[in-house]
Order: sequence, then C-alpha cells, then structure tokens
Amino acid sequence: MNAPSSRILWRWAERDYGFRFCAGSGRRQSEHYQAARPGEFYVIPAGQRKLDKARLEELATLQPVPTAPAVVASPWRDYGDDDLQLIQTHDGLCLNWAGCLSREEICRRETDGINRAREFVLEFATRETPAPITLETIQRIHTEMFGDIYPWAGQWRSVTLSKSGITWEVPPYGMEIAMKNFAEHTLKVTPFLSEDPAAVLATTARIMGEYLALHPFREGNGRSAFLLGEILLVQNGLLPLDRYQRDRDQARYYAACEAARTRYDYSKLSDLLGEWQGEAQARFEADQGNR
Repeated sequence: MNAPSSRILWRWAERDYGFRFCAGSGRRQSEHYQAARPGEFYVIPAGQRKLDKARLEELATLQPVPTAPAVVASPWRDYGDDDLQLIQTHDGLCLNWAGCLSREEICRRETDGINRAREFVLEFATRETPAPITLETIQRIHTEMFGDIYPWAGQWRSVTLSKSGITWEVPPYGMEIAMKNFAEHTLKVTPFLSEDPAAVLATTARIMGEYLALHPFREGNGRSAFLLGEILLVQNGLLPLDRYQRDRDQARYYAACEAARTRYDYSKLSDLLGEWQGEAQARFEADQGNR
C-alpha cells in the first residue's frame, strides 16, 4: 500500500469525510475508510455515504483495493449527525473532509490554511484605506484557515469547549448573539489608528482578550486571535506577531489571557505583546543592518 498521505489529496477535494475504496457489489457493496494504521480500514454504512453511486465508482478506480484489509470500528461517534461539531474520535480529533486520522497530516493542512489566512490578513491590513474588523472578517479568516479541512469552518461554535482546566460554555442565548455584542461593543473601535504604540498595544490586547474569552469557534481560536491582532498592529505600521514567541512564553500568555477572561485585565497581555513587538523590531533592524 502507498503511504496514506499519497492518497489523501483527492479525498480532501471531494470533501467526502475519507472515502478510500469500495468492495463487494449490490447490497453488499461497502465504502472503506482509512483507519489509524496502514492496512486498517473502517466501513461506512450506505445511509451515511457522502457521494452518489456514479462518483463513488469513479473514485474507486483511482486506487487499487488493498489485499486482505483489516476492518476496525469506525472512530467517528455519531457519524452522520447534523451537528458536525460534535463528531470526533475518542482522543478528540475532529471529523474532517478527508476522514483523516493522522495528526501529522491534519497539522500540515492546518499550517497551510494558516498561511493562506495570513496572506488575507496582510492584504486586509495594508489596504490604502484602513478597513474595520467585522464579524465577516473574522469568519473569513477562520474559513481561510480551515475551509479545506473541517465542515464547520467559519461557523460559530455550538459545543462546549474545555482545555487546560478552562471551560467555555455555549452562551444560553447562543454564540451568534454573543458575537454580535462583541462586534457592537469591542470591534466598533476599528480601524483603530494611533501614533502611540502603547495605545495600539492596549487596544490589540483588549480585542484579543475579549475574543479569546468567547472562544467563538470549534477550533483555532488562539491562532485566529493572533491574526486579528496582526491586523491592528500592521494597520499602525507595527510588525506581525510570531507564533514562536507565544509557544516560548506559553505560561505567561495563558496567564495573561486568563486575566483578561476573568478580571477584564488586559494589561498583562498588552505588556507581553509589547515585549514581543520589541523583539520583532530588534530582529527587523538587525536584518536590515546585515543587508
């Protein structure tokens, strides 16, 4: 068998949740999806198929049927549920367009998406006439990040999230209303333009802090918060954020986000953003001096 990654491209494009090959005929015909390990597959019932019969048969000819495949239980609980945000493996891997169970492959795809989103953000932030950040802007960023991976990309979350001992419940009145309030009371200051870097950092910290307190999406809230922050910084002639800095200073970053979430204290996040901006400026100046 080929490595799973060599077979995955057309399945992502089909957004089929992982079709791999079909076997049998008539009523016995089944679709087999790649499982966690090479040579293992799980079967999707006919009622949950995502492709019509003609397309299924066409795609099935693209790859040879494996010899003696091992059939294992489907990892997707509630497969076919209308609420796709609930569907995940036992270890938390979300249902994706390719039915991929490889975290390495998912991470690679997410990295590609983040790069696409960053291109959009930099284009948005450098427009001749500075544009305000709207809810549509945020959803576009998330769709750029995950639109080729997850069926719920760009949609406000409908599930409770838990991470590192913190739980984000779905607001009783729904995430859509919460985000409208966020736009009306927080995003309304954008485009925020100032000659005072401290004011820019404080506003960026407030918007990022309140956004992270909401955690509006099923996945990718931290990464999309960074991209939101980049818009404000770049619109004011400052440098984009560096994911490495967040990973390096993770404990301080999480503490700053918690202060914003629980006490509406954005100063710690503002201070951290200022440190990172100072490092970025120093690197930029050093690079310019070496040319």
